Amino acid sequence: MLVAVDRWNQTIEVDVPDTADVVAAQPRSGHPALADPLAAVRAAVERPYGMPPLSDLVSASSRVAIAFDDPLKYGPKYLAVPFLVEYLQGCGVSPTNITLISAGGTHDRPRREDFIGLYRGVYPVFLADFVDRFWPDRFLVHDAEDASRLVDMGTSALGDVVEHNRILLDSDLLIYCGSILPLIWGGYSGTGVVVGLASARSIFSHHRMQVIGSPESCHSDVRSSLFQQHKDAVMDRIEEFTGQQIFYVEGVPDPIGGWAGFFAGHFRALRDDAWRCADEQYVHNSPQYDVIVVGVPQYVFYGDTRNPLINLMAAATVARAWRREPLLRAGGAMVLVTACDGYIDPDLHPSHQEALRLFATTRRAEAVEAHFERLRCEPRYLEMYRNQHAYHGWHPIGLFNESQYVLDQAGLLVFASGKPHDTLEVVGATYAPDFQRAWELVLAHCGPSPRTLVLPSYFSRVPMIFDVDATRA
Repeated sequence: MLVAVDRWNQTIEVDVPDTADVVAAQPRSGHPALADPLAAVRAAVERPYGMPPLSDLVSASSRVAIAFDDPLKYGPKYLAVPFLVEYLQGCGVSPTNITLISAGGTHDRPRREDFIGLYRGVYPVFLADFVDRFWPDRFLVHDAEDASRLVDMGTSALGDVVEHNRILLDSDLLIYCGSILPLIWGGYSGTGVVVGLASARSIFSHHRMQVIGSPESCHSDVRSSLFQQHKDAVMDRIEEFTGQQIFYVEGVPDPIGGWAGFFAGHFRALRDDAWRCADEQYVHNSPQYDVIVVGVPQYVFYGDTRNPLINLMAAATVARAWRREPLLRAGGAMVLVTACDGYIDPDLHPSHQEALRLFATTRRAEAVEAHFERLRCEPRYLEMYRNQHAYHGWHPIGLFNESQYVLDQAGLLVFASGKPHDTLEVVGATYAPDFQRAWELVLAHCGPSPRTLVLPSYFSRVPMIFDVDATRA
């Protein structure tokens, strides 16, 4: 049968067996999107989990910071942050005592225009007049290398470096607005302070291979993820050091970008209900597969998909989206329908080429991780991160650490319909000029009747998680 799958900025048809399972994220019956998301935000902040209502936490003299996920990540900031500003002012907080901060960790530090309209033409962010009410003095962009703004808070109970933006100390209350959706890092996103407002050293400490590459993290069961345990330990240390609790406002998107629920309050208190809501939206019962075919749009998370490392990370994101048992059987095959041609934007990802050369020596993520300090401190990379809107020099280490799983799990990884390039072999991929040739490679590897999953739009909708029963017929 012919299936239309994402490829760059359009869809193309691929011919897959009639027996293939074609799965795309859809609204879940019995769990409709919220009719009035703003009313749900208001209800959440007035009846939070584990903390007093927001109105009881502030006074006319309060200094309040509102942090939020950077534009890269889909979230409710376009709804919730303007609402929170008006709500705080209604509680008597002076507008001049409210500071906004984009919490992007070591992502590229956005420009003013990145916060306005639609990010990449897809995600809503803010209206221009809202940004200009605060920009630039009270609309900050986190800098993971600004020594004057980072505070050493010691180490977590699990040994993580806890070095975070001093806005956590300068504010009487910090509100964090984020989303809870499927993510390779720990199963679900959330508790965004841990990464979004951290230094590069702090992020690396819990993005090491021994954490994110551990078998205890290479799945999407948020309740047993080692990485989630590290996030919790960091949050505990922040609260201990500052003597304050962060007031979280977390939104759960539905599969096509509406809103299924909002949850506010303390991170530990809100998450049982928030995770339950997310499970209802994203978790699919599934067998195990011999082959997974994935459509790859123009952008996947950190950049465009001409970049081979972004494609490798996309393959890992799907391969790790399982609970109970792996979605892809050991030694199985993955096919990415992608426009990958090996081009890496030197202005956005200045350290990717060097990281790929380091990886090529052993084809192990540890070979790149060993160079953390040099990649972090390289003057050119630092300058480009801090002042020229590039990703931090260390960032590809995290991508390799999360992606090692798919290289170990898959026996065949094919990039189909792009162009041949020198780095294909480096990232463990085989080139196919079109899907027909890719399928011939799959049959040669897996045999004549592989059980096949096709994900035509996995990255252009809210991703899915698969609860896998390998014995399922």
